[in-house]
Amino acid sequence: MITENRDVEALFEKFGEALSQEYSKNTDRSAIIIDYVMGRTEQFPDLLPDSMQYAYRSMDLFEKLAKKDDSDVFFRAGALMLRMGLNASRSYYWQGYSLAICLGDGHYALGLAGKSKAGSQRLQSLLPRMEKIHKFAGDKAIMDELKSRVSKCNFGKKDAGDTGVIINTLLLLKLYSLLDSTSTHQFNSQRLASEFPEILQAVLAENTEQLRELLNAAVKPIIAYPFKAKENYSVRELSADFITGQREKTIAAHFPDLQAQETGEVSRTLFNRTLTQIHSALLYVINVKGSKQLFLDEPGDLGLALLDAVRTLHEVYPLEVRQHLLALDRRAKKPDELLEGIVPFEEPYELIERLSGELNSYMVPWSALQSYVLSVPDQALRAYEILRSAYYKAYLHKVLTDGGIALPDEAGTLTQAVFAVLRGQSEGGRHGLFLARYLEGETSFEDYWKDETNRSLFDPRNRDSRRKSLLVAVSFLPPDSPYIKRLAILITRPECDALTLVSEMYHSYSFSGQKLLELYGEDPEVSRERLLSGLLMLNGMRDYYYRSMPQTEYRSIIRNNLTDSLKQYKNLPTDSRLTVLEIAFEDRDALTLDQLTEAIRAGLLDSSKKASGAALAEFSRVPDETLYLTLYRTEKKAAIKELVLNSLRSVTGSKAAYQQLLETEKSEDWRTLIQILLETADLSPVHAHAALADQADAKKTARLSWLSVNDLPALMDLEGQQVDDRIKSYLMLQSMDHTTAPNERLNELRSYVNSDSLSNFAAELIQLWIQSEAPAKEKWVLYVGALFGDRRLIQILAPQIKEWTENSRGAMAAEAVKALSYLSEPAALMAIDKIKRTVKNRQVKGAAEEALQLAAENQGLTPEQLEDRLVTSLGFDDKGAQQFSYGERTFQVKVNRNLEVIVINEETGKPLKSLPVPGQKDDAELAAKAKADFNLLKKDLKTMVGIQAQRLEESLSKQRLWTAEEWTALFVNNIVMQKFAVGLIWGVYEQGSLTDTFRYMEDGTFNTVDEDEYELAADAKVGLVHPLELDQETLEGWKSQLDDYEIKQPFEQLNRQIHLVEEESQRSTVYEDLPRSELSPTAFPKALEKYGWYKGQAQDGGWYSELYKDYGDWLAELRFSGTSITYYEGLEDITLEQLQFHANEKGQYSYYSDIPALDLGKIPGRVFSETIYDILRASGR
Repeated sequence: MITENRDVEALFEKFGEALSQEYSKNTDRSAIIIDYVMGRTEQFPDLLPDSMQYAYRSMDLFEKLAKKDDSDVFFRAGALMLRMGLNASRSYYWQGYSLAICLGDGHYALGLAGKSKAGSQRLQSLLPRMEKIHKFAGDKAIMDELKSRVSKCNFGKKDAGDTGVIINTLLLLKLYSLLDSTSTHQFNSQRLASEFPEILQAVLAENTEQLRELLNAAVKPIIAYPFKAKENYSVRELSADFITGQREKTIAAHFPDLQAQETGEVSRTLFNRTLTQIHSALLYVINVKGSKQLFLDEPGDLGLALLDAVRTLHEVYPLEVRQHLLALDRRAKKPDELLEGIVPFEEPYELIERLSGELNSYMVPWSALQSYVLSVPDQALRAYEILRSAYYKAYLHKVLTDGGIALPDEAGTLTQAVFAVLRGQSEGGRHGLFLARYLEGETSFEDYWKDETNRSLFDPRNRDSRRKSLLVAVSFLPPDSPYIKRLAILITRPECDALTLVSEMYHSYSFSGQKLLELYGEDPEVSRERLLSGLLMLNGMRDYYYRSMPQTEYRSIIRNNLTDSLKQYKNLPTDSRLTVLEIAFEDRDALTLDQLTEAIRAGLLDSSKKASGAALAEFSRVPDETLYLTLYRTEKKAAIKELVLNSLRSVTGSKAAYQQLLETEKSEDWRTLIQILLETADLSPVHAHAALADQADAKKTARLSWLSVNDLPALMDLEGQQVDDRIKSYLMLQSMDHTTAPNERLNELRSYVNSDSLSNFAAELIQLWIQSEAPAKEKWVLYVGALFGDRRLIQILAPQIKEWTENSRGAMAAEAVKALSYLSEPAALMAIDKIKRTVKNRQVKGAAEEALQLAAENQGLTPEQLEDRLVTSLGFDDKGAQQFSYGERTFQVKVNRNLEVIVINEETGKPLKSLPVPGQKDDAELAAKAKADFNLLKKDLKTMVGIQAQRLEESLSKQRLWTAEEWTALFVNNIVMQKFAVGLIWGVYEQGSLTDTFRYMEDGTFNTVDEDEYELAADAKVGLVHPLELDQETLEGWKSQLDDYEIKQPFEQLNRQIHLVEEESQRSTVYEDLPRSELSPTAFPKALEKYGWYKGQAQDGGWYSELYKDYGDWLAELRFSGTSITYYEGLEDITLEQLQFHANEKGQYSYYSDIPALDLGKIPGRVFSETIYDILRASGR
């Protein structure tokens, strides 16, 4: 038995079984395979090569083995995987991959950012593994793999081959050549090397003299001859004059006898092949050295020859050279940093690459790109000079001009720059030329639009890469120019789809539909209605090809055009309708009667339950006779008219209102109902409610067929007498439409129905609903419970929420959480708070957060203030004690300064960690209960300490302030929170600045750093002190005082790391000095979430790449390489990219948001320091 680890041995056994099954299901060879792998026999299993079609399970187990073992056992398993593919075409991934796994991660080609752990001894460190492979798999297996890899390099083919494949093959061949020095082995190595191009052969042979000759011969024609712009990155992006000048300078410096050739050209195949070979050679040498820095420290003659060639090429073809050098660093966010020492940085190529990459991407990150351009103004001006693309130049013109940076006079105006894009042959083409003619008035709309090609410019299905660029360029034109007016005319013509056109224009950050509406909405040539319709519909569209506008602009458009928005309400998508209602109800006091009536009517008639629920809640919130009468007279829908009539009962003077309606109503059915309500207006509501139950719609009544009204508890009046059973029907019928909130009008029942009987009714109704599998259609039942339920509702719903969450009914669980939030019981909010902290389902957790937010708003509190009030004392009295009884014996339990439960032995006074074992004289039942209660107390205290420590640390991070009264209630009156208060240093703040510091003492007094008594003013604002606010003397004084009292802080406060913005970074909007190591895609985000961060929006495939922390007025945004919102096996590690801060507009932020980043120097010190501290500790630093 070679391995002593039983877990690893079991894994090898699984590997043997999997390989046997995948080789053949008919014959079990697992025993012989396992015996060979474990070293019990040297007999290689009778497995024919090239006979397996699948090896997925075997490969998966082999990968796991590689992480746990590197003994001979592992390499024997590797030999099996390798030799199974000896005669195969090597089309199956596991054959080549098996060798890679055997060699380990250290053999893969590294980019310029990579560093080998073995440094310059990289190949020597891999040699022992190659020797093991050679020993067990044999020479032929390695040779076959090398031949396969050489063929994949595509030498001699039109395709230039992949740089990574070439470098890996070179490294593998070099490693193979180091195995031994037998003549056969040398012959095999040389034969394989001969299949490489001459340049790579010279590198492998380390023949510097030959290499220089070959490089010179390869580079010379590429420098001499011009290149077609379509096939060359540099020529395509850089101006012809700049390229010509660079070529002439390079020839003069390196090839003085050579004349620049104006005729003839280098083929694309030769160009790509030459650059691939030269750069692969350089990167191979860097890989052998172990890292870029080790190479630059000692490049050697071979390395210098390659560097000279690369730098020469870089002078004329800089963008291709940079591409090739960064071929293995595709995610590099700071390419110049990686290229430092390899090529010079005299020109702004990094900026040009970023413009090229991002301005042509499907979703342009406008804000990030704008911030970057403005952070390097000199480079931007130089880029403007040497760029070929009129589109890039127009963008730079726009950004620099808006940023107050002057361009040279010869740059002309921005308008000229835009029309240069449109009329330019290479970028504008036919689309741009004809659009320019229309915008400048040379062509009428009719002539322009009749051409199908012109119309296709605005068609999102058109995949022409230039199309979007032209529309973005047009958006740069001044809004009050005649060109934009003609654009507004085009957008709103009946022949055009205004929605699609404004959507296409919103590809640009510069376009504003609101501005267009303000400037041209009243112009007789522009259809205001069509323009507004397109704008209103836009943010409600869910099809992927529609581009929405910023939400603040969208809401502003609705608010400023509410009457017209309501007129178009029916034609809007659901999300747009909801936004219209939300804004209307927010501004209710400022609305006209007609606006309010129309908003309520539109919402009540909406097919969306969310919209109708919102309208119903607003309708019921404030009794309004005028609104009710207007709505009744102008509405034909029976459901709304009935709702109005019933609601009128809550209005003072309802009898007169009913009389008015009776005089004008012509329908006999409605007159009958109004007459009943009129006659019962002066009577107890019970009479009206019973009559309304009799008049109920048959369809509504049929919906109660899932239960028997008689099975529900009787409702009792205030004298204890049973109420008419029709009231039960009335209660349920009036609740059916209320599926998002309780029907507050039903509180009228409390005037004649006993509260206990209402609670009993609600509890039983919910139980029956749950027993009927809680049909979603009847979820109104939850809100009956929310209105009339008591503490029993918590006992019923809390376990049910857990069950629904675990059984794919997250939506119903979330609804139940929301229903609980309406209970007036503090225990309900505590239950919701527990759900928020323990349930992992995002929908349910989000509902709990919203419920607490709603409860806080209803009580006029912030969510933090509400959470303070939910902090329990866990049953400890004001002296911090609890009694646990064994019968004749009782034990006092307290919380010590370390926030641990201790038992006081009343006979000795010594503390114990637990209750003693019950004796014979103790009451067994009481003792068992005391033990159970004590264990539960310990568990609850541990949970509470964890939660409150996290909350307090977040309060420190975000500089939360308490009033003196709030602080006393939380930290003095609660014995558990007292223990926290004693271990922390507090400050008094005025207008956000620290004025005094103090500590709360165990005897209830306050202390200064000098140990003088301190008096806390009644109007003081108190918060946790951050060490960056303290001078060194005060900081050390407080540390010393805590040490003297032997007090351990509940979390790092005084010893907290401090991070400041460096002087040179004050005006930068991006912080990039982040941890460079690869991080876990699950553990890192989870750690940040613990510190109060949250994930950004998920994109296609559930991928997200941002994390945010909300500091109130500020928002921190951390961007990283990206990962899946859902974990799966094989998820790649992540790397951090950059950190930015934004003014917090409480919206949805993402990389593509147009919210500008702020200068780091403008960020409060505490916010910046805490953000960096969070990131460093989440990354293990």
